[in-house]
Amino acid sequence: MFSKRIVGWLNLQLLGREKDFREAEEITAALVKDIQQVGADHILFTGDLTGLALDSEFERARLLLAPILDSENITGIPGNHDFYVPAAAKDGTYDRHFGSWERSELANPPPIVRLLGEEAALIALRDSRPNAFHDSSGMVGADQLKRLDAVLADPALEGRRKLLALHYGPRRSTGEPDSRLHGLRDAEELLATASAGGVELLLHGHLHNRFVLPAGGSTPITIATPGSATHSRYERAYHLIDLGPEGIELSARRYDPGSGGFSEWPGAPGSGLLPPPV
Repeated sequence: MFSKRIVGWLNLQLLGREKDFREAEEITAALVKDIQQVGADHILFTGDLTGLALDSEFERARLLLAPILDSENITGIPGNHDFYVPAAAKDGTYDRHFGSWERSELANPPPIVRLLGEEAALIALRDSRPNAFHDSSGMVGADQLKRLDAVLADPALEGRRKLLALHYGPRRSTGEPDSRLHGLRDAEELLATASAGGVELLLHGHLHNRFVLPAGGSTPITIATPGSATHSRYERAYHLIDLGPEGIELSARRYDPGSGGFSEWPGAPGSGLLPPPV
């Protein structure tokens, strides 16, 4: 019987915004330990690793993530803070430290494609970019959208359950698009391409609040983000996504300051068997 489990988390930001992320290193250590214990077929990270895209931040992230850093079953994409300054993108700072997280089983990524057993596929996009100081928006771009369309129709993905990951979400928790200077500029084009290509679940980062937005209305695919794993004013959670014969089931684990570890979050909003696309 087919069953796959994916762990999804985002937003470590190990340095910067000291007040909000003052426990980031301790929580990251607990997160890594918990991920190792729950058992997963694949691990997904959707940015951000850093606050300012400094070499020192990436080096510290590598140390803290060392137990899972070189795993073959991890996919990671950068967030906008990982390209916070243009020099970081120009110098390839993220790729130098975490390029191994962008392995792909189809040629010419992005999109990155990971085949999960014989029954599922994870497709990951690069939608973050260096921006002007006042602009924290992202864009998939016409070329990558065209490649995504081709990937979703590739015979290698035929008959597989398709999951799509990127940093920016096309919707906020209310179902409304994010603002022009904070959200995904081509959100509608992305949703149209993903829906037409048979994507069943869209996973993203960027927003610090956790939510699951079920498919319906102008949102043809269920959208989920675990929120920031380390931000003190949010849930500090991550998702477990189980792909089984009955569909896709989502559950959450969150950080407990009392125990200093992560534990099951019973009744997490949006958890359970997810609705099919519309």
